[in-house]
Amino acid sequence: MQFTEIIDLVIEWVQSPIFLFALAMIIVVVAARRVTGSKSQSGVPVLKQMRRMVSEVDKDKDMKEPVVQSRQDIIVKKFNSQMQEIGLEPATDGGYVPVSHTPLARFLVERGVHEDTVSAILDGLMEEEGEVQVRAIIDAAADTPGVDLTGEELAKAQDLAVIEWTNLRRSRES
Repeated sequence: MQFTEIIDLVIEWVQSPIFLFALAMIIVVVAARRVTGSKSQSGVPVLKQMRRMVSEVDKDKDMKEPVVQSRQDIIVKKFNSQMQEIGLEPATDGGYVPVSHTPLARFLVERGVHEDTVSAILDGLMEEEGEVQVRAIIDAAADTPGVDLTGEELAKAQDLAVIEWTNLRRSRES
């Protein structure tokens, strides 16, 4: 075979419908992969983090805990982003948005109250019949360990609790 025959054979093969179809499929797959690929930096790979943690334990060193998001935070971010994608603003009265996005919950979390305690407080609000009982729940919560509300912060938490309770009542009635 001469050089010109090889070139003619390659050109004939490239012009064949099977080759063009295969090339088109490869281009489509690569384009789809790029479009649906991850848009964010993934950070340190999980296996690398695990190996590092195992080696720290083996060497009897203090293990550094990896930075992670809670399941609720991930769900809240996904929910909010999907709502905003379709042009809606997520509601802030209870029942529609995960607990950590109500004004009372944000206020308590900012003051270092654990999310389980916040969730229990909000569940308690739904049970109460009047504003006095709602304020009493916040008073009782302020006395529990891990909740450090005094003075103005306690009054603001009570006011936010009353607003939250009112919103919950209104949404139940409608």
